[in-house]
Amino acid sequence: MKILLADDDKNFGIVLKNELEEDKYTVDLVSDGVEAVLHFIDNTYDFVLLDIKLPKLDGTNVLRVIKKLNPEIPVITFSGHAGNIEMAESIKAGAIKCLTKPFEIAHLKEDFKRYISRVG
Repeated sequence: MKILLADDDKNFGIVLKNELEEDKYTVDLVSDGVEAVLHFIDNTYDFVLLDIKLPKLDGTNVLRVIKKLNPEIPVITFSGHAGNIEMAESIKAGAIKCLTKPFEIAHLKEDFKRYISRVG
């Protein structure tokens, strides 16, 4: 499974990328919203993990663009700083779940497995 991970927190992004790669996921890590959209256009992904608070283009707007390009792509959003309204907006825009940072990576991996078993 190939995952696009967009997070401007470099340390968290690297830890999450490494944890997912240990489970044999392929992960592209980007650090801003524009970069996320460009990567999504240039590559094929099975899943997107998206920080709501991204520089250049916020995660909810990235989500809207991604959903226009591929309405079926599953997206989980997350944030350590977004309020309830922003988190609800991401769900309204098409995220299947919105997590609060820090979250348990093990729970995220379970979400992947649940999703894969439903569609696979």
